[in-house]
Amino acid sequence: MTESFLRDKKFVEIQRLNSPSNQAKRRSLVVSDAAADEAVRTPASASAVASAAASRGNSPGVLLQQEPASAVDQRAIERHARQVKARCKVRYRNDRVISYFDDVDFEYRPSILDGSINEPFRMSFEGPTLEREIKLKEKEKRTLLRKEKFPGAVAEKSRDSEMPQTGDKSEETPQSDNDAASATSQSSGDSSTTYMHEHLVSDFSGLYVALWMAIGLGVARILVDNYIDDGGSALNGQIMRFLRKDLFKVAFVDLCMYLCMYVPFAVHWLCRKGLMRWNGAGWAVVSVFEFWFLLFFIYLPEHVLNFHWIAKIFLFLHSLVLLMKMHSFAFYNGYLWQILEEHDYSANALAKIKDSDEGTVSDDVRDTLQKSYDFCTFELGSQTRDKTQQFPNNINVCNFFMFTMFPTIVYQIEYPRTKSIRWLYVLEKVCAIFGTIFIMVLNAQIFMYPIAERALLIRDSEWTGLADRLMHWARILVDIIPSFIVMYLLVFYLIWDAILNCIAELTCFGDRYFYGDWWNCVTWDEFSRIWNIPVHKFLLRHVYHSSISAFNFNKGQATLFTFFLSSVIHELSMYVIFRRMRLYIFFFQMLQLPLVALGNTPAMKKRTIIGNVIFWIGICTGPSVLCSLYLTL
Repeated sequence: MTESFLRDKKFVEIQRLNSPSNQAKRRSLVVSDAAADEAVRTPASASAVASAAASRGNSPGVLLQQEPASAVDQRAIERHARQVKARCKVRYRNDRVISYFDDVDFEYRPSILDGSINEPFRMSFEGPTLEREIKLKEKEKRTLLRKEKFPGAVAEKSRDSEMPQTGDKSEETPQSDNDAASATSQSSGDSSTTYMHEHLVSDFSGLYVALWMAIGLGVARILVDNYIDDGGSALNGQIMRFLRKDLFKVAFVDLCMYLCMYVPFAVHWLCRKGLMRWNGAGWAVVSVFEFWFLLFFIYLPEHVLNFHWIAKIFLFLHSLVLLMKMHSFAFYNGYLWQILEEHDYSANALAKIKDSDEGTVSDDVRDTLQKSYDFCTFELGSQTRDKTQQFPNNINVCNFFMFTMFPTIVYQIEYPRTKSIRWLYVLEKVCAIFGTIFIMVLNAQIFMYPIAERALLIRDSEWTGLADRLMHWARILVDIIPSFIVMYLLVFYLIWDAILNCIAELTCFGDRYFYGDWWNCVTWDEFSRIWNIPVHKFLLRHVYHSSISAFNFNKGQATLFTFFLSSVIHELSMYVIFRRMRLYIFFFQMLQLPLVALGNTPAMKKRTIIGNVIFWIGICTGPSVLCSLYLTL
């Protein structure tokens, strides 16, 4: 009999509620929680919060039990308040709310080449203007000189020209000759002084045209020479064969990588439906998936499909882009799930505290909970102006698909968008893409590939001593530097200007600030920030700031961790290309930290020209040194 009662869940529940520790809960046997809370009206009543959380699929474990106010778990509320109070240090600054997403911003901005050169050239090019400006300045100067030498005559002429015409009834009082002379003399002195300090500015758009003409004629000459001397081998060389080989297999693998992006989306969709909690299994599933996604798509092209090095590095770099997109989407929404749970908990706690007849909770705890509620309300409501897309309604296929198409790797619910697509602009960028790839193929086939073959022969030859090997390495380095500089600049233009702007135009993406004026950098920390804006934004939010909030790193430790992670990824890219783990690029990347410290010393900050020269020496020699090291040593 006793065993049967112990197996009866209803009996066990009644026993638990009748225990001394649960004396205040006995009324729940006769009054339901919903009925007891129906009359409660606070900024966010407990019943309203519970029903809203249930409709969003939140687990009831994150909320306080729907009990009478006298049964509020004071210790749980105070523990929650302590956790929230620790977060308030980074949430408020001088009574101003600091959002977690204030570190990255998107605005309507053109790319630097479009905003500084292309658009002004197409819209306002007028030919030579410097000569006209000089003539205008000379005419103004002659007028001023006449006013200085003959003030009376100039004043008389001025009065004659200002006299009313026949039929004009308006009258003006002429200025005296002395006043006119003094005013003219004063203005002439000021104007001449201003003229002496003015700088005439010329438009260099013609040189921009000449640059592209020189590139086109240079490519034409290379093609003609190659056709005459080698029968057009450059167009049928090893590089072109690499590009054509396994083309459909590479495209299929790339499609599979793209479809894998929808796994984190599926996790958040399950969280939205209440079938999974992000703070439970959700973040763990996404983290494990991201790790194996990267390893799998490094292993597959190398050891299973045996792709050539161009296909491998393309798939590796694209897998990194997709991985960063997945991570940004997953942990942006994961953070908002945490904010939503905190919002519901704080709102429910405030409602229960208001219901409580006992003054068991201090004013400090109540104020902390109110701050938590206000911050979470702000954070959830400030992500978009579109009410239909506010979290968690943004977790839908359309929103995620558009994010996968946008030329950015940092997720947010909405971005600045243009109104229409400029198809002539798209055609221009498409031509730039294929034209740049064509020039890159010629440069690689004619100038770089023979040097690489020499380096591989040296590497595979019999060891003749370190001095002899270093001599061969130095010769290869000198030969490869010019072509590597050209390749470096072409790759930058291809990816960050041609491809990203083309995608941005097709998707109506408004923020085209994909790179800054990195060519003017004087320190390496400036270069690391502005040469690749999309990746910098990702590292800033999801590595630098996330390491501070998750691991309690200080700024120095977070900077070191960010550089370390970036160095590891760069070393992986070299492993994919050369199949050699030598850590050369890892050490070169980490070497930027002391160089940054050196560049920020007072002595170097004042010498910006020297800093820029040192920067360009590193840009011109660094990639070539690394390539020759991996090829020969």
